[in-house]
Amino acid sequence: MKRTAEFMPILLIHPPCKKIYQPIFPLGLAYIAGSLLQAGYEIEVWDINAEKWTEDQVVHKIEALGDAFRLVGISALTGDYLYVEWICHVLKRIKPEIKIVLGGHLASALPQFLMEHLPIDYIVVGEGEETIVALAHHIRDRIEPKAVAGLYFRTLSGGIVRTAARPRLPDLNALPLPPWDHFPMAEYLAAPFQGYEPQTFEKGAGAMSIMAGRGCPFDCIYCDHTIKGYPVRYRSVAGVLNELKLLVSKYGDRIQFFYFWDDILIWDHAWMYEFCDALEREQLKIRWTCNGHVHKVDARLMGRMKDAGCFDVRFGVESGSQPTLDWLNKHVQVDQSIQALQTCLDVGLNITIYMLVGAAVETQDTVDDSLKFIQALIDPGNVRQITAVHFFMITPFPGTRIFDQAIKRGLIPDMAAFLRKGFDACEDIPVNHAGCPDDELRRRKKYLELGTAQWINNQNLHLYDLLRKAGKELRACRSS
Repeated sequence: MKRTAEFMPILLIHPPCKKIYQPIFPLGLAYIAGSLLQAGYEIEVWDINAEKWTEDQVVHKIEALGDAFRLVGISALTGDYLYVEWICHVLKRIKPEIKIVLGGHLASALPQFLMEHLPIDYIVVGEGEETIVALAHHIRDRIEPKAVAGLYFRTLSGGIVRTAARPRLPDLNALPLPPWDHFPMAEYLAAPFQGYEPQTFEKGAGAMSIMAGRGCPFDCIYCDHTIKGYPVRYRSVAGVLNELKLLVSKYGDRIQFFYFWDDILIWDHAWMYEFCDALEREQLKIRWTCNGHVHKVDARLMGRMKDAGCFDVRFGVESGSQPTLDWLNKHVQVDQSIQALQTCLDVGLNITIYMLVGAAVETQDTVDDSLKFIQALIDPGNVRQITAVHFFMITPFPGTRIFDQAIKRGLIPDMAAFLRKGFDACEDIPVNHAGCPDDELRRRKKYLELGTAQWINNQNLHLYDLLRKAGKELRACRSS
């Protein structure tokens, strides 16, 4: 669409995630940006997480904003609340006429609370690509957005209005491609990616985010479905392939691998085979990693994925204890997890494993079960295929069933204080569900981390001994 003077510029902000994340291309905000551009709006993107601007620098940039900016959009995770609270107050203090719209998981999970506690004007609930465009039209034309579905907004009198819910996007192929040129791509492609550090690749991390679909059909108590929903929806293979080819042509070997953020990329086997076949047919030799699920693993598909460039599959195993898995509502048996991960290893794939600590049913015995799970899986023959084993404290993110449980149990007496803590599940205990002292919970996590590290180190030593023995025997055979 041709831009005209009546279209107002819109500022889009990605706040910093100081505790956990390195610079990662923010796909959610990028799709919002692409939708606004497609509708004819000029945009400016501030990825404060990637740029690493200080608060003073951000204040100066806000002071320098032109008067033409009438709308600022902020996309935030739940752990970003403290920074979002700060920047919203700064925006309103310096530019009180600017309208602020908040989207992302934080907004979708707690819209009423945020409208009551932050100086914001609008909240987008759920997928925001259509909503943000409709809202921008109403702001441009100075019309109250009561007809815009998927929105909370503040009236002139200060009241809070919730509009009709917006259905999930029926066709993800209608989404425009992310406008990469509006984002600091050099920062994303240069930053070491957590779990895939530079030593894994000759030329550095160079991770590029991409999404083939949205949705997860499972109902684990710790997952937030407020944006992506339950039904799995895919883009077309042709559309994903086109995006990959464009990225390779623009950035070349600065992209060392593609990181699919889909909850379960391998959910639809027919789609996966079509995708792998297309990569081979187009001779697109890329490396990529994705999320799997133990219910969807079979040797033929995993082998086909490896042949098509997949080098690592990530699994939220969560626990090696059946009572813990049942409490988490995983609908998975421990033996299924072992078998699925072993299948990946057998075809030559690397795997990344995520485990949780702090279930309400957790005891030392269930913790030991998780360590035994790791020990049963990893041996000298496959230890080099274990990319990482991560342990996290169970976190009651707003929008999840475990969050609702925590509220009912009185574990979150002060919502604002809870949100301001952030969600550093690597080092902190967001909420203690286990019923034991915090120090005991930390001890369990450290016990699992050290036990796993020691086991992996021992398997590496065994592998070294086997290789040394084999080399010695080979030399003896040559000399005989």
